[in-house]
Amino acid sequence: MKRKRIKIGHFLSIILICFCSIKLTEILFSLNTSAELEQIFFFERNLKDYPFLFWLNCFPILFVILLFYFITNHTLFSICLWSGIFYSLAFANNMKIQMRQDPVMPSDITLVRELLGIIQGFDKTMLEEVKSMFFLFLLFLFGTLLLFKNKKMNRSIRIAGILAVLAGGLFVNQTWYANEREYNKYPVLGNIYFSVNQYHSKGFVYCFFRNINLMTVKKPTGYHPLQYAQAEHPPSVTKQQTENLPNIIMIMGEAYSDLSINEHIDFSNYTDPMEEYKKIICQEDVIAGHIVVPNFGGGTADTEYDVLTACPTVCLNNNSPSYDFVRKKFDALPRRLSQIGYDTLAIHPGYHWFYNRFNVYPYFGFDDFLHLSSFHPYEQSKGGYITDDAAVDMILNTLYQHIEQSENPLFSFTVTIQNHGPYQDKYHDTAKNFDTDIFLTANEKNMLYNYFNGVKDVDASIAKLLTALEELEEPVVVVYFGDHLPGFSNGTDFFEILEYDIDIEGTAEQRLGVYETPYFIWQNQSAKESTKLLERKQELQLPEGNVINSYYLGAMLIELIGLDGLSPLYDYVNEMRKEIPVMANGALFSKGYYKDKEEATAEELEKIEYLAGWQYYKLFDEKIEP
Repeated sequence: MKRKRIKIGHFLSIILICFCSIKLTEILFSLNTSAELEQIFFFERNLKDYPFLFWLNCFPILFVILLFYFITNHTLFSICLWSGIFYSLAFANNMKIQMRQDPVMPSDITLVRELLGIIQGFDKTMLEEVKSMFFLFLLFLFGTLLLFKNKKMNRSIRIAGILAVLAGGLFVNQTWYANEREYNKYPVLGNIYFSVNQYHSKGFVYCFFRNINLMTVKKPTGYHPLQYAQAEHPPSVTKQQTENLPNIIMIMGEAYSDLSINEHIDFSNYTDPMEEYKKIICQEDVIAGHIVVPNFGGGTADTEYDVLTACPTVCLNNNSPSYDFVRKKFDALPRRLSQIGYDTLAIHPGYHWFYNRFNVYPYFGFDDFLHLSSFHPYEQSKGGYITDDAAVDMILNTLYQHIEQSENPLFSFTVTIQNHGPYQDKYHDTAKNFDTDIFLTANEKNMLYNYFNGVKDVDASIAKLLTALEELEEPVVVVYFGDHLPGFSNGTDFFEILEYDIDIEGTAEQRLGVYETPYFIWQNQSAKESTKLLERKQELQLPEGNVINSYYLGAMLIELIGLDGLSPLYDYVNEMRKEIPVMANGALFSKGYYKDKEEATAEELEKIEYLAGWQYYKLFDEKIEP
């Protein structure tokens, strides 16, 4: 077989690599089927007006294949391997934009295990097709090794080639991909803060490699660690403040939203999936509203990071999950609560390695972490995940056990997972569960029927939890909130079809609406007698609709319980919340008005920058004693 292999010369190799890099770039352009026709035409016009944009999408492909060619001394193997990788990334980018309105980022590569866990719930036929394509690719790749070979390359030439490609790649990267001014000179169709528009207007490969340069967090303007070190201090609460502290049950509901509350959706002839939720938020002593979270359709860990740390993911200016930057002890909510006598517990009925929680939670100060191994996957699962009912049972059982064994109050934080997408045939139940005056396709109905079935289960689990807690003599405060809006396979189409006034490229108010999820703060009778949440609610100065950023929620809870002084950061954000309750996606809400960030006053920008600096200090410069 070795004698029969076709031998390829070095000059021909270089020609083939250049030719295939150009053709692959063209193929990847045509693969962008998630773009609207207007976006496709805009990109084609961009290529005509700025022809160098083509080469900015081609250079990474060319340099990577060349580098691998000099390393392996095999032309077709290098071409086929990296063509498959780039094609797969572009295909994944297309799918991710359709499902979550979010492009593929370099950090997504670090979430391969999370992805493999999620795609188990995808359509079996599609998964089989993907597997078949993968095995065909491997077979083709093996064929290049079996049928072709290169002329032997002198070792010194190979080393020189590797060094030349690396040096050239570094020069190209620093000149164009790490150059913000170069990147910003190419026009973008639509809102420039919407990363999908950047990818559609400038090309997947260029944007992807440009984002590699943004994987580190830059220091905020004027940052100096000393100003934050001097501001930090241990909890300064009084003995009176820590008397009769309530147990705190905080729950983040997977894809929990009030999408069902819509004039075009009617549950008159069916069970309202949010029947209990509507009863809860109407109670006088319940605080309810919406939080503006960092992401649409995903990014669960970013929301819990915001809530638990009072630090804003949006100020990291980085597309990597915020948990990627938590690499040491962090002065988060559970750590501060433990310093005044709380025991702390985290619960997530999923894999412990999801978003690196098994490392992050101890960094945050959680005493214990219960995950999938504490549940029964076959007996307690529905729709491919552990049910919310099972999660509530775990919350209650651990609380009862804690009350029996400890005199300390408990801070329990739970991330649910049952109603995670995809929703197509998720619960294998396509029975009609609502009426509508708007036309929906069979697939759209299927996804909504299944999603609302999940929401109905969530609603029942919330009712079960609050009913049980009302019977306790110990004071308990419950905080429930959604991590993000559901990401359907049609992106934001459902929200447009149902005429929600949200638009990821619209006005400041419409852009913020894309990230709104419900929250409520409830207390049992015992807590009502000791915590005085309703009295303190008047001092919060919440805006109309009680809409706030997710990074305010944990700190606001501390203010409601009367623990001012627990953390200087929490005290700061609680004051900042009164002036700038909402900020995201290049927009903010301040002093009763929605506006673009460019319209913010110097004072508002200074407050935002100061908070960004405090976050940087806590992530990278603060040292916490054991």
